Amino acid sequence: RPAARAKDASDPARATISARRTHTARIGGVSSDGTSLAQEAAEELGAPFDAFTVVAGDTASCPWDAGTWGSMSTRFFGPAVRAAAAQARLVLTDLAAQRLGVPRRALAVENGVVYVAANRRRQVTFGELARGRAITHTVGEKAVLRSVREFTVMGTSPKRLDGREKVTGAAKFAGDIRRPGMLYARIVRPPAHGATPKSLDTSRAAAMAGVTVVNHDGLVAVLARDPETAAKALDAVKTEWNVPAATVNSDTIYEHLVSAAPGSETVDSAGDLDAGASASAKTFDTTYYNAYVAHAPMEPHTAVAEWKDGKVTIWASTQSPFGHQGQVARALHVPLESVRVITPFVGGGFGGKGSGGQVVEAARLAQIAGKPVMVAWTRAEEFFLDTYRPAAVIKVRSGIDAAGSVKLWDYSVYAAGSRGSNVLYDIPNRRVRAFGQQSDTRGTEAYHPFATGPWRAPGCVR
Repeated sequence: RPAARAKDASDPARATISARRTHTARIGGVSSDGTSLAQEAAEELGAPFDAFTVVAGDTASCPWDAGTWGSMSTRFFGPAVRAAAAQARLVLTDLAAQRLGVPRRALAVENGVVYVAANRRRQVTFGELARGRAITHTVGEKAVLRSVREFTVMGTSPKRLDGREKVTGAAKFAGDIRRPGMLYARIVRPPAHGATPKSLDTSRAAAMAGVTVVNHDGLVAVLARDPETAAKALDAVKTEWNVPAATVNSDTIYEHLVSAAPGSETVDSAGDLDAGASASAKTFDTTYYNAYVAHAPMEPHTAVAEWKDGKVTIWASTQSPFGHQGQVARALHVPLESVRVITPFVGGGFGGKGSGGQVVEAARLAQIAGKPVMVAWTRAEEFFLDTYRPAAVIKVRSGIDAAGSVKLWDYSVYAAGSRGSNVLYDIPNRRVRAFGQQSDTRGTEAYHPFATGPWRAPGCVR
């Protein structure tokens, strides 16, 4: 929803345009989509590209959205941005037509200026039309998008909006946020999945200068004014755990997945498999083993939470700010509007930053301590607490005829779901079966020893 406002009262001719996005910058890959979205908005609005500011993932100022994943930002949000900008151009030209006393069809738009096509000296700027106010003028028709041959901004390669910040180190990630009186948290973690506490002794940590110990409803943490002191305090906490015996290991996991996965679901079929085998000059029986794979983002999961007047503001490394807003509200039993999540720059996510364990922990600890708190996972915590791409066993029986055409495709995937298993070729005799479906709800199915979830890669790799 691009909104044109005058930069300030003394400069009504210059407009700044704010394009508010509902999600974070393209986390799943190597580039931000803020630049491309600004290009699309500039193209349709007819405003200078450098007049745009992209506001990413702020639950207080952006419309609701589930999150960003699957390289959907440009292709899904781009059309919406173009449509909104084109409609804004229609509204502004309608206002300009009234002001200049000419039909709207007699006007043209370029670089934030609406002018009479036959007499360019008769003009009015977006800033003069907006004058720092929200525009409520409506037009009873739908704007027409610009054609490709009219493009002057899209299809070019302007300097990235975030380029200078990132090159100079000025870009702020969640771990760069600093709030007055902020404390750094380190949290007591189990040594293995499924382990439960047997004993806990925090007395040595509590005796350390500048250290606060929190032990509340299963959340045990140490807080300090710097991360080094917090780490030393965590080392001073003595714990004993009941660690369950491992039921699988690297040598047995695939056999376990095949035996533990539920019954099959046929997701695609055609023709007759026996006929396909008969029509094949050569058949192949192949088994593939897919390992668990971590997201391992450059930036670990991080969040800073600050409470004020009964409301909490959270700066989080996340792919789903609105999802985390609801997560915190439910966990802390506060109204949704009392939780604000802001997404700074994000240093990689790849499907792994849709869950918000660190967000809830930071909000809880800040509420208990009465001070802002940062929770930043260590690299070890990143590997332990984040979800993994599910391991899988894939069995394929296939066949080709004498000419090399595929006549048979019998595909079975265990423990990873059917996503990405769709048959791309014209194979007359085929069957695709999934033994256990994976959802994107990040739940832990009984046949995996720890949590699994989406893992970004080209195509539909899971």
